[in-house]
Order: sequence, then C-alpha cells, then structure tokens
Amino acid sequence: MQFSQRVKRIGGRLVSAITLAFVILLAGMLVVVANSVWQNQRLLDELHHMTEERAQRIQLASDLLEAAYNRHQTMVNQVLTDDPFERDDLLMEYHRWGHRVGEVRAALDERVTEAVARERLEEQDALIPEIVELQDEVVDLASRDEIEPAMAILSERLFDLDREFDASIEALRAHERAQMEAAAERAREVGANTQRFMLVFGGGGVLFALALTLVTRRTLVAMHHDLREQASRLEEAGRRLEHEATHDPLTGLPNRRAFYRRLEDAIERGRETGETFSVAFIDLDHFKPVNDRLGHAAGDELLGVVARRLEEAVPETACVARVGGDEFAVLLAGEASPDTAGERLKAAVSRPPAQLAAGAVTPAMTLGWARGPGDGDPDTLLGRADREMYARKAGRTSTPSL
Repeated sequence: MQFSQRVKRIGGRLVSAITLAFVILLAGMLVVVANSVWQNQRLLDELHHMTEERAQRIQLASDLLEAAYNRHQTMVNQVLTDDPFERDDLLMEYHRWGHRVGEVRAALDERVTEAVARERLEEQDALIPEIVELQDEVVDLASRDEIEPAMAILSERLFDLDREFDASIEALRAHERAQMEAAAERAREVGANTQRFMLVFGGGGVLFALALTLVTRRTLVAMHHDLREQASRLEEAGRRLEHEATHDPLTGLPNRRAFYRRLEDAIERGRETGETFSVAFIDLDHFKPVNDRLGHAAGDELLGVVARRLEEAVPETACVARVGGDEFAVLLAGEASPDTAGERLKAAVSRPPAQLAAGAVTPAMTLGWARGPGDGDPDTLLGRADREMYARKAGRTSTPSL
C-alpha cells in the first residue's frame, strides 16, 4: 500500500515535472517568438523611418546641387551675353536661384545632425561667403561690360571653389547613401540570424512547440522578405537619385554637370596621351516661335526629338548632353573634321520634319566647335564653342517651318 502510494506520488511528481518543463519550454519559446517578432517589426519601422528621412536628405542635397549650378550658370550667361535686356533677366534669375540655395541649405541644416554630415555642412559654410562674394563681383563686372576681369575670376578662382563646394555636397549624399546601405545590410543580417535561430531552437521542441515554431518561422520569413524588399528599394532609390542628379529629366540626356565630368576626363586624358577631341555647342534655331505658336508641350516634345536624332548621329563613344533650355553639347573623341561632323549633325536634326502632336516642325540648329584639350578648362572650351556658335548664328534670318 505504501509502495503504491509512493509510486503515485512519484508518478504525480513526474507528471508535474514534465508538465512544468513543457510549460517552461512553451513559455520560453513564446518569449523568444514574441521577442523575435517585436525585434523584426521594430527593425522594419526604423528602416522605414530611416529610408524616408535619408531619402529626403539626399533629395535636398540634389536640390542644393541643382540650385547652386543654376545660380553659377546664370552668372556665366550674364558674362557671355551681349544683350542688356537678357542680362537683366539673367540677373533676376541669378537672385532667384540664390534664394533657392538659401532655402535648401536651411532645410538641410535643420535635418542633418550626425557629426560626419555636419562636417560637410561646415565645409560648405566656410566656402559660401567667398563664393557669393566672387559671384556678386562677377555679376557686377558683367553689368559694366568688363568681361575680361569677370572671365578671369571665373576661370582662376570661382571654378575651383564651385568644384570644392559640389564635392562637399556629393560627399554628404554619399554619406547618406552609405548609411542607408549599412542599415539595410544590418536588417538583412538580423533577419537571417533570427531565421537560423528559430530553425535550430524549433528542432529541439515537442510537436506542439515544433508546430508553433514552424508558424513563427513562416512569419519571420515573411518579415525577412519584407526587409530584403526594403533593401532592394533602397538600392534602387539610390540608383534613381544618382541618375536624376546627372541626367536631364525631359530628354534623358546627361545634364551639364555630367557633361562637365566627361569633358574634364577628356581634357586630363588628352594632356596625358595627346588624344584630341572636339566639343560642339548647339542652339536650336527659332525655338521660341515653336513654343509661342504650338505651346510649351510641343517645345518639350521637339527637344526630345532633337535629343534622339543627335544621339543617333554620333558614335557610341560620343557624349550628347542637354546643357540649357534649347542648348545641347556634343563631345567627340578624335574627330578629325569638326565641320564635317557638324554638317552630319545638322542634317540628322533637320530630316525629316518632326511629327509633333500639335503639328509638323522642321527643326534646325546652329553649332560652334572648340578643339581640345588645349590649355583650357571645360568653361573655357564651352565658352569658345558658344561664341563660335553665336558668330555663325548672327547671319541667320529664316523662320522655322511649322
């Protein structure tokens, strides 16, 4: 009787111990599962917030690059133009872009808090006063038709300062992209480690715990998949922002900044190897009447047609860029006869009439050439080609065929 009672007591204790062990195991798994789900959800929330915040900073940096470039370009155009009315319009645009630089710069200053990014902003703060002072001096000289001193300031001082300013902004954008990529990598690692842990832990449980683990695993895999998708979207957003910063959104061609980089590379390569190249500056003839008579949408459509025709008329190694409203530039390596290439480009652009939604237009253009590398910089070469283009354009009086 006593033995039977002892067996019952032992049996009861064993059942209680097993029950307690199972409850502890189940509770432990539930804690692990709940913590894993919470950690993944928190990571997703942080990643989403970080993605939006850093994407906005990158966009602000891109906007700052664009505004600084446009301010610089309107200043250069004031030096190059001989028309006092156009110079007044450019002066207003110069001040407008300066105001835009200030707005974007203030927005960046509010959002950037990290030490590395703040260093980039402090570099810009150190450069801005001198750049603004020199730009205002160039504008003042241009207003008094003192072109030579203005060009000297542009080539000898402002160009290097602008490049240093742009490099600081590029470094800020690179820092933000690197932080986005690092966070995405951490998210992928956490998701992968969590998945492996759950597989190992779930394999040692009982059937009920195993079933719970499998369900949890599917949830975690889904969250891990979300993390991978977030990382892919971050990478795609970085590529898209980089493309938008270097390409014209209307025509898809490289913009002036990207063209300057190609031209700088060609100048450096030419000085090292002796390789020559030609730079064309192109302006569409009578583009304003197209906008006036057919509308700005037709003008935009015509710019797209001209861009495609220029690309088709040059080798794959050449670079065609849109550098202004109706202005294009072409870089041709080793071109022996620029005039022959120019006739080829003009023929390609003007044949046949462009069939726009608002009607047929026969586009025409005037271009000027400059040979490189020479002893100039990109501004000098483009300015030389621009002056030759305007000299050729002076005798044109015909109107476009609409």
